[in-house]
Amino acid sequence: MKKTVSRIVEIALLTLAIAASSGYLEARAATPSAASTGSPCVVATDEAIAELFRTWNLALASLDPARVASLYWPNAVLLPTVSNVPRTDTASITDYFDHFLKKFPRGTIVKRITYHGCNVSTDSGLYDFSVIDPAGNISSVSARYTFVYTYRNGEWKIQHHHSSAMPEPVGSEPKHDQDGSSHGPAHASGAPEAADTAEKNGSRTTASSGGRLRIQLQSATRTPSSYLSVEERRKVGRETVGLKVCATSRDGNRSFEVSDAAPHAEANEAAMKWAKASTWAVTGNPSVESPACAQVVVRFVEAAG
Repeated sequence: MKKTVSRIVEIALLTLAIAASSGYLEARAATPSAASTGSPCVVATDEAIAELFRTWNLALASLDPARVASLYWPNAVLLPTVSNVPRTDTASITDYFDHFLKKFPRGTIVKRITYHGCNVSTDSGLYDFSVIDPAGNISSVSARYTFVYTYRNGEWKIQHHHSSAMPEPVGSEPKHDQDGSSHGPAHASGAPEAADTAEKNGSRTTASSGGRLRIQLQSATRTPSSYLSVEERRKVGRETVGLKVCATSRDGNRSFEVSDAAPHAEANEAAMKWAKASTWAVTGNPSVESPACAQVVVRFVEAAG
């Protein structure tokens, strides 16, 4: 009798095991794969990710919060730099940029780390923001960032964006743990520890005030937009161009180069003409080995009508 009962129990357990195994297989089969549904598997490139950031940066320059928000998916999550409130839909993301764009922000990548997968890419690292307050004073904010882009319906948009200010002053000595390893923010060689800026004729100038050298805009007789024809102004719109201005002596020649080019060559050329025709004041005694340099953001104004 005991053998019979034991046999019945063994058969029952075997039946349950087979049923559980079949259920597992059915559950797996019920989950469609990308291949079975015909969904494309798109893998981005570093160049494509850099262009997505540039598109986002140009949207900031437009000062249109709706344009910026349109680059995020409707269910995207934004953990912004200057707000404690997570933004989880288009309305709240638009609301954040409605306030943030009043600071005339512009981002510059300092260090970038990318990862590319099937229909998803991450862009993370360090960036600097130049911002301007209502009094016209411009400052630089160093922050860490992560963009997660996903591919849907034939386009890439932001699924997640996290931005937070550096926990330690940029340029400070990294802290060391007991095991001798160090941690702390990385930054570009020669990046200023602080910023002292001036605005003149549609441009914003950022110069180092953390050291003894400084170069800044002293005067300009024309605006950047005045170097464009009416047709070119309509084409360029509210474009911005990043310039690097340097001096190797107090009274010598200044050097100029485009550090963040606009997509329109006319804007880049006009920005260079404006910079070369302007007067730049130098504090300290720069040399070839230690030049005084500044990052300049030139903003153009749309033609009326």
